[in-house]
Amino acid sequence: MHEDEARGDAAPDTVDDATPTPVLESEPAPKPGPESAPAEQAESAADSPDERPEAPAKRRRRGLVLGVASAVLLSAGAITGVGWGWQAYATSRTAVAYQEATAAATALEDATDARETALNKATFSVTSLKEFTDHDRPAYLGEATAAALAAARTKLEAATSGLHSVRFEAPKVSASSADLMPWTVIAHVEHTHALIRKENADRRARSAELASLASAQKAVNASADAVYAELKAHGEQVITADDAATYASKVELRHAIDAGESGVTLSTFGGPGLVQLVAAIDGVDAAHAAGLAARQDPAYPVRAQIEEYARSIAHGVTLDVEWHAEVSGLGEGWYSGTTVYHPDDGGWATIDLNFPLQDGWSRGDVDARALVAHEVGHAQVVRPECAPLFASPTFNHDDEMWATAWAISLGFDTAGSGIEAYGRPSDEQIAVAGQCR
Repeated sequence: MHEDEARGDAAPDTVDDATPTPVLESEPAPKPGPESAPAEQAESAADSPDERPEAPAKRRRRGLVLGVASAVLLSAGAITGVGWGWQAYATSRTAVAYQEATAAATALEDATDARETALNKATFSVTSLKEFTDHDRPAYLGEATAAALAAARTKLEAATSGLHSVRFEAPKVSASSADLMPWTVIAHVEHTHALIRKENADRRARSAELASLASAQKAVNASADAVYAELKAHGEQVITADDAATYASKVELRHAIDAGESGVTLSTFGGPGLVQLVAAIDGVDAAHAAGLAARQDPAYPVRAQIEEYARSIAHGVTLDVEWHAEVSGLGEGWYSGTTVYHPDDGGWATIDLNFPLQDGWSRGDVDARALVAHEVGHAQVVRPECAPLFASPTFNHDDEMWATAWAISLGFDTAGSGIEAYGRPSDEQIAVAGQCR
């Protein structure tokens, strides 16, 4: 094969429109160098036709390597994307489960607390109202009203049957999984959901018990309030109508009525409060009956005069006056009295006098009148304008010296005013006590 043709065939891409320059065989071979390398490679390729496909094979191998590298890079990106996606999903599902568990625990805790409160109140109502329902019904309380309370109490007792106090402590639930491995996350979320299902079931059960207790308690409250309303109405009537009753008995009834104003089933009242209210009503009635009986005593007219005089000098302080054969161990041959005063409830006092005073009063004995003044003087310390004088350094809460000085300030400068028993007060004390007149 001619060399010119071989070179022409081996490098056809280098041929252009110009006429090729012939090369003579006699010309010397070109020296090796950078510029002659393509010619040598061309000659070698022309002389070794079996090695011609080598250039395309190298291009295919380089393409395969680039393809595999691209695929690896794409796979790594996909794996990275999946990893980030799973992490976000796992974190989200764990957080949602934690929020749901927290909400379920809060709802169960609220239901448990409400049930506990209702159970405690119901237990108290059942126990305390039994004291009243077992009590004899007073004639002034309607039979139907009393029976309704007894029935409501029985139903509330049935509602509490089998119920016991329970406590709820929320289980510790982590806001995140121990790790982000799929099986760990799934197990964590499933465990949390199991807790949620149990807490929701407990909440429904306790809410149902709460509803049952609340319904029964409501019926008891209504029945107890109805009983209280009837007793209160009768008590108010008794306070007004029983004019012969003592103030002390009416004060006790007033306290019993006021104690129930906030609610009968409260721990401060309950069944014992209703029993006390009945007892206070009966107490006023008994005092009224005793007062009416005393008015039938032959000595009553004189006693009435003495009581009237005491009230006339008391400056509005309410007085209960009682009479006994002996007071402080002194009877026949002695004038004796005692006073117990109370600054509360409008300011009032109970004066206890012995029978001999009646005779002295009838005879016009000044000492009998002076002793009554002395006892009324004790009661004056409940008056707002007199209390500071009694507490001042002049008296320093000396009851007997105060009462004696006050009686003297009224003009009873005599033994019966207290001078014989306690000594004569100073002129300063008499003057200070006189400011209370």
